[in-house]
Amino acid sequence: MHPVVLVVDTGTDDAGALIWAATCPDIELVGVVADWGNTDIDRTVANTLAVLHAAGRDDVPVFRGAGKHAAGANPARFDAGIVMGADGLNGVVLPEPVRSAETLPGAEAIVQFARERPGELTLVAVSPFTPVAAALALDPDLPSRFAGVVLMGGAIAEGGNLGAVAEANVGNDPDAASAVIDAFGVPGVLAGDAPPMLVPLDATHVGTISRTEIDSAEGTRIAGAAALHEIWEACWDFSSLEMGDGLPVHDLLAAWCVVDPDVCVWESMPVAVDTAGGAAWGMTVGDRRLAMIEASLMPAGQKAAIVEMMGFAEARWSVAMSADVERFRAGIRGWLAGE
Repeated sequence: MHPVVLVVDTGTDDAGALIWAATCPDIELVGVVADWGNTDIDRTVANTLAVLHAAGRDDVPVFRGAGKHAAGANPARFDAGIVMGADGLNGVVLPEPVRSAETLPGAEAIVQFARERPGELTLVAVSPFTPVAAALALDPDLPSRFAGVVLMGGAIAEGGNLGAVAEANVGNDPDAASAVIDAFGVPGVLAGDAPPMLVPLDATHVGTISRTEIDSAEGTRIAGAAALHEIWEACWDFSSLEMGDGLPVHDLLAAWCVVDPDVCVWESMPVAVDTAGGAAWGMTVGDRRLAMIEASLMPAGQKAAIVEMMGFAEARWSVAMSADVERFRAGIRGWLAGE
């Protein structure tokens, strides 16, 4: 079992990650923090509760983030309503949840979970990183309390979707993303042996689903699959607005890496976020030169001198630069079939 704390901004893509995490036998969904991003915080909290209710998981506690007003400035000129509708679920109406969010604020919940189970949990954040940065402000030692971290965000060689080079989760709060990338990317800071994992558009635009996977969600006995089928159907016509062959399910692919990291192709690199406010504001900068230098046949001393001269960012991340789409799709079909 992989115990997971999930941070979402529940729109259509988060719904897939939520339903999978709620029903996958290999995942212990410890708690969910819902904050702003794909839509406003009131809707993301309501959507999160409704999706978990559809998946039969009213037992999973949901915590409310602080909302957009807690985020820093960003380069965004539009929101995700262009692909997810004003409600975040493209008009899909789910049964009303039977409960409300917990009273403990989301950032405090992240800290509390990490302190209660030090070295056990994996933090999976598939939204703007505002609540994670707030948790860091409460507990600067937070990264050392988690066994692992998986972030869905950024674009390295791929173009952005919020801007020319800015991906939405990073670009919606670049200051928060920078703080999280820097803190969790310190080599050796995590309690577990796994490196911090970043799943950018480079992988999620490859790891898509097809009509076959959408059809597979219809009629299965997996709790929440009927809701997922309806949401995926509502998204299909918008898939052409994003690069990739099929429907990108960004957050599901990132969450999937907790149990099957081999679904992606990884490169280790220094990572930083541009917070300067210019044309590259919100860009996730993955520096691929370091691997080239380390793989060279130069003497060790010469390598060290070049590395020092280059001044690489301190944060080191394992970055998903592509995905095995057939492995991913087969995995989804197997999950939906109850295998």
